[in-house]
Amino acid sequence: MNLKIAIHYCCSYHIITILLLFFFAEHVQAQDDDDIRPQVWSLDIEGNEQYPDIVLLDNIATEAPDFFRRLRFWNHDGFDFMEDEIRRDVIRIERYYHRLGYPHASVSYEVETGRKNWRRAVTFYVQEGPPTMIDNLEYEVVDNNGLLQELEEYPVFQRSKEQQSLREGQRYQLIRHSDVEGRFLNTLRNMGYVFAEVNVTADVDTVVNTASVSIKLSPGPIAYFDSIRVSGTQTVSEDYVVRETSIQPGERYSQDKLREAQREIFSHHLFRFATITVPDQPSDSTVDININVREHALRSVRVQGGLGIEELIRADVSWQHRNIWGNAHSFTSRTRGSFLEQSANFDYLIPYIFNTHSSITISPFVQRLDEQNYQLLRGGINNSFLYQYSQQLAGNIAYEYTRNEERITGEAEIVEEQLIEDQLYDISSIQLSGYYSETPDITLSRGWALRPYAEFSGIFGAGALGYQRFRLDVRRYFNFRALQIALRTEGGVLFTDDVNLPSHIRFYSGGTNSVRGWTRRQLGPKRAFIEDEEFQNYIPLGGQSAFNFNVELRQDLRRIIPNFGVAAFLDGGQVWRDATGFNVTDLQYGIGGGVRYQSPVGPVRVDFGYKVNPTPEDLREFEGADFGPPLNRWAIHFSIGQAF
Repeated sequence: MNLKIAIHYCCSYHIITILLLFFFAEHVQAQDDDDIRPQVWSLDIEGNEQYPDIVLLDNIATEAPDFFRRLRFWNHDGFDFMEDEIRRDVIRIERYYHRLGYPHASVSYEVETGRKNWRRAVTFYVQEGPPTMIDNLEYEVVDNNGLLQELEEYPVFQRSKEQQSLREGQRYQLIRHSDVEGRFLNTLRNMGYVFAEVNVTADVDTVVNTASVSIKLSPGPIAYFDSIRVSGTQTVSEDYVVRETSIQPGERYSQDKLREAQREIFSHHLFRFATITVPDQPSDSTVDININVREHALRSVRVQGGLGIEELIRADVSWQHRNIWGNAHSFTSRTRGSFLEQSANFDYLIPYIFNTHSSITISPFVQRLDEQNYQLLRGGINNSFLYQYSQQLAGNIAYEYTRNEERITGEAEIVEEQLIEDQLYDISSIQLSGYYSETPDITLSRGWALRPYAEFSGIFGAGALGYQRFRLDVRRYFNFRALQIALRTEGGVLFTDDVNLPSHIRFYSGGTNSVRGWTRRQLGPKRAFIEDEEFQNYIPLGGQSAFNFNVELRQDLRRIIPNFGVAAFLDGGQVWRDATGFNVTDLQYGIGGGVRYQSPVGPVRVDFGYKVNPTPEDLREFEGADFGPPLNRWAIHFSIGQAF
């Protein structure tokens, strides 16, 4: 009985204490609320049918905190309630509607006080009214109406007419005038009319809500490239700069040709800055252009370093000498070192072969790899031909010859009843690779990205090994403001008649940029490593076919914590010993999440992966005994750069 009374007394005491604390906190908060300036706590728009709230909110100054921002209850800055600004927002919304073809649109607003005295709920009420429709559209060529029929014979001009946003039967939008003028101006300049002018006018009847639109074209004369003046060169000849543009005097003028020429010069390894401009000049049949460049230093040294779970510490030092013989060729020496790889190579670049898109690189190299299941020492030469068709599309063909010495870690490996020991062999292979991305900047994750690869070794009887290896990497990115969904599938297959296939040629899976429930190369077939008659570990065997997929959700948290983000992922994959061994039921999965920090050198990434369906080998179980460490279903990954 005394125990029950004591418990009852104790519980009552704690309840009273909690109530007193709650009352005290509310009292303090009420006092603090009186000191807080009025803040916009919620913001709504009603009556808008043609345009969603998110579009209209981008056109006003008043803001309200989103869900994540409200979590920072200790900081109310940035959302001050200012009624004068709200009145100006009313005018902004009305003008936005007027420019988009709703001349009778009107907006009002209402402000309510929330549960706390400093909170304000703002609501805008929109009455859109009827739109203005285009009932007549005509094209006119100033001073030469007969030229219109000639222009319409060009497909590029017809496409501009079909794609421009002011057409009969559609809503008239004043805001589209500049878009239409820019479209036709760009079209005419690509057709050679460098001095063209375009003007869009409209006669609007607000009574019957109709508009008559006129697009007036002043093409001027067709012009051809004439003189090309180059400035800013120091060690490079002016003729070389002109050659890089691919512009020939007497060639018909094109605005796209000019932009492409500027991109070619700017992306060249000799130049750090480039502009191409058309100076003021009389409107006649010729056009002069000016090219201004700034060269890189002839010699430069670059030192890079990094940390990661797999390589631990890595360092990269390179020295580059540009324009060696005065012909724009460059020489680069590079050394790279980590706990996995040590290498040195020398690259000789010839930047112009057939045109500005083509180049050849000759690269002798030596490399040492220290993987868990083998050590490899190799040296050789790689000769590659790169064709950069555009910023989004490139292809490469290379020939590589290497001398290789591979040492199996631990005991010799038994594969298909044959013993594989240390090997010394030559490889002579042709490698084909490509790259496609929807965005010109390959560092941005947008849209589609494809990376195909094919390698053919031993053709024409050269080299000691004969095999054909194929790989394809496909990526897709969906962006929703602060949220991104990233998808990737990657697979490969290797065909060969050589039973004693070296370990470094096979496929592997698992690791920081693969299936993250596993550490580097640990997903797939393994063999037990026995030393002094005691089990030590499982060593990956690799295989002739592999498949991986990744699904990752990336949430930017900059509204709460600047430069930070989080991610959640589902990875899956498998490696098969045979080229035809693919079976979807064999796939193993990893799930997890991580933290991202946007540093000046790229996103710093920490991921935690969990094995969903591990095998006994994955958990380091051997002959019924458990040799695995605690939490052996988990893997931690740290690196710089996104997983894909």
